[in-house]
Amino acid sequence: MLGGHVGKLPGPTVIVCSAIHGNEPAGVHAARRVHDVVTKANLPIRGEWIAIIGNRAALKQGCRFVDEDLNRCWTHDRVRALLAADPANDRAEQTEQRAILSVIGEAAQRARGPVIVIDLHTTSSKSPPFLVFSDTLANRGIATQLPGTMILGLEEAVDGTLLDYICEIGHRAVVIESGQHEDPAAVALHESYIWLALVAAGSLSADEVPDYARHRGTLQTAARGSPRCVDVRYRHFVQPDDHFQMDPGHETFAPVQRNAPLAKDKNGAVRAPCSGLMLMPLYQPQGSDGFFIVGVVRPIWLALSRLLRTLRLHILLPLLPGVRREVGSTGSLRVNSRVARWLTLEIFHLFGYRNRGAIGDSVLFERRG
Repeated sequence: MLGGHVGKLPGPTVIVCSAIHGNEPAGVHAARRVHDVVTKANLPIRGEWIAIIGNRAALKQGCRFVDEDLNRCWTHDRVRALLAADPANDRAEQTEQRAILSVIGEAAQRARGPVIVIDLHTTSSKSPPFLVFSDTLANRGIATQLPGTMILGLEEAVDGTLLDYICEIGHRAVVIESGQHEDPAAVALHESYIWLALVAAGSLSADEVPDYARHRGTLQTAARGSPRCVDVRYRHFVQPDDHFQMDPGHETFAPVQRNAPLAKDKNGAVRAPCSGLMLMPLYQPQGSDGFFIVGVVRPIWLALSRLLRTLRLHILLPLLPGVRREVGSTGSLRVNSRVARWLTLEIFHLFGYRNRGAIGDSVLFERRG
């Protein structure tokens, strides 16, 4: 554990995780800065805040991971298998995962309010700051208080993230991406995000944070010109034997035209399957996500989804043709893709459901909230 502070008054438990990818040290430096200020100024934290280093072994080596990507092994099956196995046989990331599970579990037991995980990241390409979260109203309530582009649907495209696991066990989580790995500005952005996240969570009030206005201004300036909200339209998955190589010059939120060449692999040119905006082009040797393409989400859709969820109108969805409740589950719906063809994903997103994958000629949707 990097540090932390337990307040006298009840409040949220905010866990700041940095360097779950070892080549992303900016969050570690930022969390240390915040910890030093909280300690020296004896700030009146409500609840508890904890700062941890996610992948200490990879951080020491300056690589994304040692044996496997620590941010891709958080499925329930993987966690159950890990806890049932002998720790003496753990690989590097399994040791780190046990440590994270221990911190989160112990913190949740003594929590005097909601548990909120803030997962700090950087990217291999030049990028303005952005926020990733599972689109529940609780998570959105935190993200909307933070400057930067909100990314929806990423947890549907990428399996096994810490973000997804935290939300599935009933807590809140937001991933914060603050720029390129080696950019010194990423440390300052992460520091500002931690302060604003503590305020958004209710750990501190804005007037209790030293230089709060400066921190907010720093983030607003960094996010200027970026869309406020986008959703994932395409993920380009890569494997080591693909010999994937991103073409130079691509940046997050730069426009992408359908059929434009974006990269090369063992089969030749990799072209965009759709138009949109670039997200996280891969410019590092390790990683399974070559790039994403996202589309802008208009504010009216966010407002409509909030209304639909607040009124709990999702209970009407099983009345639609081709939609039925999943047997044995109160929060899942099975949709016959041959019957419900038009805008199915978009409609279910509005009502707070996520796509859990195809089963035969049906698609399973799970309610997020």
